[in-house]
Amino acid sequence: MELLGKKIFYFFIFLIGCAQEPVKIPVDIEFVKIEPGSFVYGKFQPTYPKSDTVAARMAKTDAMPGFTVTIPESFSIGKYEVTQAQWKKVMNTNPSYFKGDSLPVQNISWNGAQEFISKLNAMDPSHTYRLPTEFEWEYAARAGAADDISWDEIRGQAHISADKPDTVGSKKPNAWGLYDMLGNVWEWTSDIYNEKIFADQTPAIAGSEHVLKGSSFVGDVKNATYMTHAAGPGNGWDVGFRVIRARKRNRAEKESTITLRPLSDSINGWHISRTTHQGTTPEVTINNGEIVMKQHPFGQGGVLLTNKKYRDFELSIEVKLDSFCNSGIFLRSSESGQAYQVELAEPGGTGSLFGEMMRISTPAKAEKKSAVWKPGGWNHFRIRMTGEVPRIALWINGELMWDVAQPQNDFTAGATEGMIGLQTHWSATYSEASKAFDMSESWRPGAEIRFRNFLIKEL
Repeated sequence: MELLGKKIFYFFIFLIGCAQEPVKIPVDIEFVKIEPGSFVYGKFQPTYPKSDTVAARMAKTDAMPGFTVTIPESFSIGKYEVTQAQWKKVMNTNPSYFKGDSLPVQNISWNGAQEFISKLNAMDPSHTYRLPTEFEWEYAARAGAADDISWDEIRGQAHISADKPDTVGSKKPNAWGLYDMLGNVWEWTSDIYNEKIFADQTPAIAGSEHVLKGSSFVGDVKNATYMTHAAGPGNGWDVGFRVIRARKRNRAEKESTITLRPLSDSINGWHISRTTHQGTTPEVTINNGEIVMKQHPFGQGGVLLTNKKYRDFELSIEVKLDSFCNSGIFLRSSESGQAYQVELAEPGGTGSLFGEMMRISTPAKAEKKSAVWKPGGWNHFRIRMTGEVPRIALWINGELMWDVAQPQNDFTAGATEGMIGLQTHWSATYSEASKAFDMSESWRPGAEIRFRNFLIKEL
């Protein structure tokens, strides 16, 4: 009996040990954490020694100042390109033309990279994985460098002008400890190619190809630079990728309130869209904990976006609308404002669901709004959005307005997460030449919209 008791005790201890053992996925990928910051993208300042020549004048004409890109949050990116050994552990295949477990996997399509990431996500309950954006990739590759890389430094960091790829990490790392950001294999990013030599400040939302960065082993110093903005699929056999990893947060971490600081013109955790798709200069101020939004100058709008992106969430917010004040709450918004939208417009279709910069499969109307709406007062909106193919529900002042499951993901690039946005609608007068809509009364002079008590809970 005593022996049986000991066996039960040790078996119990074994179970506790198993329960506490962290889950380890079968793919060992090293990551480097990249802190937030900014850099200038697309700066092009060609010079010519003889200033009075045609070439010098052309160089001056072609010069571009670039634009500042801000990376608002830290991220962890692969220290190396994904290797063939790592690919085989996830996919059980090896499409590479040049074989070798420690070589970067090659001959990878953009969809192939997405399939690898999808399977990797299924293996790891503690993290999510994705491709970097072009701006994230270049920010990490530059590692704080303001100017483009010198040819001597390229030769030190990049495996180029060769017949085949080399073992990952064979060359010198950049200043932040990342290997092979230049050379070895081209690397996929998540962005769609814009058919231009440089990226736009707002990434393209439609197109058939995706952006490749970094050049490959068959390249040379001319294209193995931070700035190269190429389109895939390229050669195929010299294309690979690296991934970004983010930790999944627990329930306690997921429930959070975005704090409003009593500043005159800025809000912690938010930013005004860095594009002009929604307008150029909305006026956003804080007044006693309320977000106050107006047109400034009259006719111009914009959108205020959370820095953080969300997928499955429940949003609670109070709204106070002036008459002839057109706005909206954007759900899973892109930087340019492509989003599912809950309309805010009095008089108008407040509570309606439709797409902003896209057509959605199943719109909805808030048929019961009039029974609970408080004209000129504060009204409470509760919005719930879940699923890769989204299901969205809206309550106004506690009354369910609609609960709609879309038959498909309507985003141009199939996005499954995005920012929360608060819109200041632009307005315009009718133009006979362009046959534009007359929206001159969509926002009367001096009108404003107010938001307060913003709470978002991730699900």
